[in-house]
Parts: sequence; C-alpha cells; structure tokens
Amino acid sequence: MHTVVIDTNILIDAWKDDFSYARKILDEVMDGNLRAVVTHKIWKEYRLILDRLVNDERHRELAEKFMISVEEVRPRTRVKIVKYDRDDNKFFDAAIAGEAEYIISNDSHLWEIGEHQGIKAVKAEDFWAEYRSKNGSGGEEWQSWMKGVMGK
Repeated sequence: MHTVVIDTNILIDAWKDDFSYARKILDEVMDGNLRAVVTHKIWKEYRLILDRLVNDERHRELAEKFMISVEEVRPRTRVKIVKYDRDDNKFFDAAIAGEAEYIISNDSHLWEIGEHQGIKAVKAEDFWAEYRSKNGSGGEEWQSWMKGVMGK
C-alpha cells in the first residue's frame, strides 16, 4: 500500500470538485486503499481550513471521514529544503516520519524539489496516473462513475 502526505490545497480542490483527481485520491484514503500520514501541525491546518471552507452537510461528513482516515505521525527530524515557503517543510517532515513515498500538492515550490530522500512531490493528476498504472485500472473507475451518474 502506498503512503502519502496530502497538502491542504488538495483537500480544498477535493471539496470543490467531486470528480477531480484530488477527490479520487481522498476517496482512496477513505476506502483504505492509500495510507495518508500527517503530523499534528498538518492535522491542525486541515481542521482550520475545513472548518472555514466546508459548509455543506454532505461535504462536512466526507471531511470528517477523511480526518479520521489519516494517521498521525511524530516527526523525528526537521528538514529545511523548501526555501520559498518554509512552513511547507512540515510536509517533508511528515513524509519522512511516516515513510511516505509521495507528497501530493498544488504548490510549485514543492514540485521544484522533485524528490528528497526517495519522497516524490507531485501534482494530484501525476500521482493518480502513476497510482492507477501500478494498481491497474481495469474499468472499475468508469463503472463507479457510471453507478454514481445512474444512481445505482
């Protein structure tokens, strides 16, 4: 099972668009197919943003389900590799502590780092393409989407 760290901006995208790559990734976390790790600092940031932005009841329930699906880890080290937004070093701290392979983010200053200690910083769509290619897509995604459209 892949382990990921999800930047807060991915959560925001997921609640804006039910069919986005961000939402697909959160669904995989909530379904137990992906392991998402956070530090206490990231969890607090998630909570703050979700409390401010999620007003609709259905999305509030999804947000709560996501919040209980993530695993809190304690960073043993503090990296200083993100130069343009030093606060985002917390995502690498979480990835190292949780042995994550990916940080999924919309921040270009994280993508510019590329890879650090085997941890790839990637866009949601790039992660999704790699994840699906490694885990097979066998049409389940299309079938799931059609069930949602058809209401079955």
